[in-house]
Parts: sequence; structure tokens; C-alpha cells
Amino acid sequence: PSREDVGDLKLYRVAMTVDVAARGQKQVALLRQPEVLVERLYAATIDYRDGNGRSRPMTLRLRLQNRKADGLGLAMPSGRVALFETVDGRRLLAGETDIGDKAEGERVDYDIAQSADVRIMAVIGGQSAKARRWTLTLTNARPFDATAEILIPHDIAPRPTQMERRGNSWVWRAIIPANGQVSYSYDQKLR
Repeated sequence: PSREDVGDLKLYRVAMTVDVAARGQKQVALLRQPEVLVERLYAATIDYRDGNGRSRPMTLRLRLQNRKADGLGLAMPSGRVALFETVDGRRLLAGETDIGDKAEGERVDYDIAQSADVRIMAVIGGQSAKARRWTLTLTNARPFDATAEILIPHDIAPRPTQMERRGNSWVWRAIIPANGQVSYSYDQKLR
């Protein structure tokens, strides 16, 4: 679609003549991009309910970068997004989700659904006055490897050198083998 910039406002022209009744609305598809580069991962955030040893499903997340090089590269208004994937030569709805306004160049995460096959379990193994020991176990019952991303909002001691910092959380990324599991243990520094 052709775009006009009015300050921070982005206006998109509809390529055909449309009639909209007074106080009415017209729904149009802004974007249909068949070849967008997407990363499929499973996500979870550790919170106060974790640590009891019960496993819970992780969220299937599709992540993309809003760049021309990756098949997009335009400011996207907030709204509902339908995502499709091709399975055995057929186009199937993968899911629908709502998103906020996204600028060109921004990372976009679509949380699609909970996965019963990819799960997380957190166990608190012990605690002293200065630290609490956590063990996170990720399991994958799918027949292929799964990429996982866990947000850990704890002050970890010693500070991890191989993890990204996002806001106040550490990001643990791991590949969970097909029909397998992976674990990570750390000490949460208590204040």
C-alpha cells in the first residue's frame, strides 16, 4: 500500500473506491506478505507462582523483525493479525492475535497459543539468607528440536555472561532436543 507520512502519523491509501456510511467502518486488509522471515520459539516467564515443581505449558511465539530485508519493512497499526502456515501443501490458519503499533525496524512477537508438548518446570532446591537455588527444566514431546526463550526476573549471582539482559530480566535461550529436555540451575540473590 502507498503510505503518506504526516508527522508521526502514517496514512495508507486504499487502492479502490469505497463507500462508508455515516458513523460506519470499512475493514480492509492492510498487508498480505507471503514470504516473511519468522522465528518459531516457545516462551515463558518465571514468576511468583513457579518453584513448586509443577510443569506448565509454554507459549508458542512467532517472532519477526519488521525490516524490508526480512519481507516486511513498514509501520504497522495496531489491530488483529491472522497468521498462516503451509502444511503438506495446504495453507492453514496458525493463529490470530492482537498487536499494538509497530514501527519499521522493530521486533514483533506474536503469541499464538499454549503448547501442551513444550513445557517448563521450576523447582526451588534450597534457600539461605542470601540466595535461593532454582532449577528450570524444559521438556519437548515434539519430534523436532524446539527453541525456547525464558525470561528470568531474578538477580542472578554470579551474573551470567552468556545471557541477554531485557529490561529487568535475564533471557535464557535454549534448544530443547526432540523428545528430550534441558535444564538450567542458578542462584537468585536475595536482598
